[in-house]
Amino acid sequence: MKKKINILIVFALLVSITVAQTGKPQYVIRTEQNGVDFGTFTIELFPQIAPLHSAYFDSLVNISFFDSTAFHRVVPDFVIQGGDPNSKHLPRDTWGEGDSTQATILAEFSGVSHQRGIIGAARDTDINSASSQFYVNIADNKSLDSAYTAFGRVIEGMDVVDLIVGVPRDANDNPNDKIEMFVTKGGFTNNVPSVPELTFPANMGEGIIISDTLRWDAVDDAVQYSIQISKTENFDSLYLDSKVGNNFHRISSLDLGSIEYHWRVRANNGGNVSEYSEPKIFYSSIKAPVLVSPEMSKDSVSVTAKLEWLPVEGASGYRVLVSKAPLFQDRYIVVDVDTITITSFVTPELQETKSHYWKVFSLTDEYQGPSSEFSRFITGSLTSIKLENNLPTEFRLLQNYPNPFNPTTVIEFSIPNTSQVSLEVFNIKGEKVNQLLNEELNAGKYQFKFDASQLSSGLYFYKIVSGKYSATKKMLLVK
Repeated sequence: MKKKINILIVFALLVSITVAQTGKPQYVIRTEQNGVDFGTFTIELFPQIAPLHSAYFDSLVNISFFDSTAFHRVVPDFVIQGGDPNSKHLPRDTWGEGDSTQATILAEFSGVSHQRGIIGAARDTDINSASSQFYVNIADNKSLDSAYTAFGRVIEGMDVVDLIVGVPRDANDNPNDKIEMFVTKGGFTNNVPSVPELTFPANMGEGIIISDTLRWDAVDDAVQYSIQISKTENFDSLYLDSKVGNNFHRISSLDLGSIEYHWRVRANNGGNVSEYSEPKIFYSSIKAPVLVSPEMSKDSVSVTAKLEWLPVEGASGYRVLVSKAPLFQDRYIVVDVDTITITSFVTPELQETKSHYWKVFSLTDEYQGPSSEFSRFITGSLTSIKLENNLPTEFRLLQNYPNPFNPTTVIEFSIPNTSQVSLEVFNIKGEKVNQLLNEELNAGKYQFKFDASQLSSGLYFYKIVSGKYSATKKMLLVK
């Protein structure tokens, strides 16, 4: 329901704000049901966080506006809500609809989290439609954060709030018997919160990435923290200036590449703010690798796939993960190698004709950096001999891969014309241990899968002879 703004009341509020003192005013809320005392609880407001709502609430208490209004909505494990003038004398089915002539207050969203005991301003779909109705959180309701104005909290008598939410109610969450409130001014506190102490990362910490969490010691009485991050030590240009309701902040944006950042935090208890903490420095991680080959969704990739990526400045090595699913959970990972010092890696034999997902982490001697975006490829089927379409122009014997291997490896060779081809394996003594191939082949590029499960660990030689061409290479079997 759209509400009209009472210009006189808003003007009075603005005047009161200009002369307001620091500190937190307290209010005593006494409740009755059927003329019998139901219990009392005490709240304090947050003028340093929600000055408009705090001043408006105070102005309503000054004219006894809340007296005889009801807590008309009670929802277990959620909230109790009250303060609607309709609940004084109008029919029950109008409770919660509000009075369209009331002043409405601009939203004052903050970092305060809607934890148990926090008081918020009720509103309709218009974020600036809050008026006299307010609610008390019975449980932690983080879904309300940054969507409703939090402007106070219960400091005593939360057990009474629990009694209220537990009364018998109808299908509309209205108490079967009206619970009236009577609100009077209470005490006043003007304490200044302590300065937070930064705890993570340690000063000069390295390798910070997006999704890492900055932490500091919680301050007694604080309900909000202001966190600033800057690339300059005097904080004259802010990379982040945010307010949070907890003593941590999950980093959602960061420039990678060993960039120096300065950060600090101060506490707000709703009535006063502390000084900023002593700043600390952290360095962002080196950058993530960029995957090159095989390209996304490439099919018919060798079951001993060759993975390639671009080098990362500052990286001393890389970690490769290959998974059967894009979630990269332990039960799906089939390759996890972190000893790679070049920008390519040939996998152990993977399952044929299956989708595989892979990503690469950059590593330094001190920490693991961020991972690349993941990519996907589909393996083909590996037969003993595989002919490819593009014809070579010369004889060639390639280094087997992987090498070292256990117990299988792939030997590749090329022949430019039809000829008789012999492929043999010898041990270090020069003794032939396996005749892999001896037949006539058409021109093409070939892969031969060699299974050495019957051989012992050691150095072996493989030799190809085709017409006048002959070549030999070494390979190492490690079991």
